[in-house]
Amino acid sequence: MELEKKYISLARIIEKHEAANLLSIEACFSILSAGMRIDKECAKRLSDYQLSEGRFMVLVLLLEHKVLSPQEIATLSGVTKPTITSFIHSLVKDELVNKTEVTTDRRKIDITLTKKGQNLIEIIFKEHSLWIANITKNLTDSEIKALICILNKMS
Repeated sequence: MELEKKYISLARIIEKHEAANLLSIEACFSILSAGMRIDKECAKRLSDYQLSEGRFMVLVLLLEHKVLSPQEIATLSGVTKPTITSFIHSLVKDELVNKTEVTTDRRKIDITLTKKGQNLIEIIFKEHSLWIANITKNLTDSEIKALICILNKMS
């Protein structure tokens, strides 16, 4: 696996100064490089549907939970409420979600998928799931389990 250019430069400096175990550094940079490549490919695939990862996750959360408030979406996605508000605004504009006031408390808002949003997320989810599974296609089940174990050990 090839390291991202920025990590190659950093690894060379670390090696030159003998600041740390180079093999450990290379392992960490390999993980980061793989993550960056996966993230870039994910963004590219979602952009085919005019979605960012953030907007995609809002749709996924609504598919699972059916109805959520903006605050609940922010909490579940680990993103700030202002960011979620921006995502929701654009998703409403694209007719992928509905935004309705709660009749018992007009200060509260419920967010739900529209039929268009539900159809889109189901199509993308099938493709996305196959793509994610394909990332590890060259690994056996035992290698995947070992990888998960090793990554968990690092955290």
